[in-house]
Amino acid sequence: MLSQRAYVPVATALAAVVLLAGCSGASAPATSSTSASTSASTPSSSSSSASPSPSTASPAPTGDSAVKKLVDGFPSQLIPLMPGAAVASSSLQHSTPLAVASLTATVTAPAADVLTYYTKVFTDQGFAAQPGDEVEGVPLKTFVRADGAEVITVSVVQTDQTATFTIGANVLPTSLK
Repeated sequence: MLSQRAYVPVATALAAVVLLAGCSGASAPATSSTSASTSASTPSSSSSSASPSPSTASPAPTGDSAVKKLVDGFPSQLIPLMPGAAVASSSLQHSTPLAVASLTATVTAPAADVLTYYTKVFTDQGFAAQPGDEVEGVPLKTFVRADGAEVITVSVVQTDQTATFTIGANVLPTSLK
């Protein structure tokens, strides 16, 4: 079994993905995806063209974000808003093999209540809660499903009576509901 320290790099990487997904528009992922495809195909190609052929190019991910509301198409069954919480931002990126959804919200409740609520929500959907309830002093819980292919992380920052929480989900596109 992995120690809690082993989850720090995973949580950090997931937080970076969530932040990038929440802060970027649809054109940023498409640009980086195209650049990666171009540079990956250029060295092995004997053609004078630097652009990938249509048959080898993968579809560019599409994404959207919203402030103070759930983005259109947000998977509210997968990631429901905790009762009494207010949305700060949300994002959704349709891509393969994994889609990315994120939610940042505030609620007048202790961090432990937020983790308890989402632990029930995600375990009821077949996710397994990973050991530990914090990483380096930050309340955080990670959930996995589909042999580790799907990962959801909930982190909470407490200030006075207000908890601000962020949920990042990397899930199979079929899980977006």
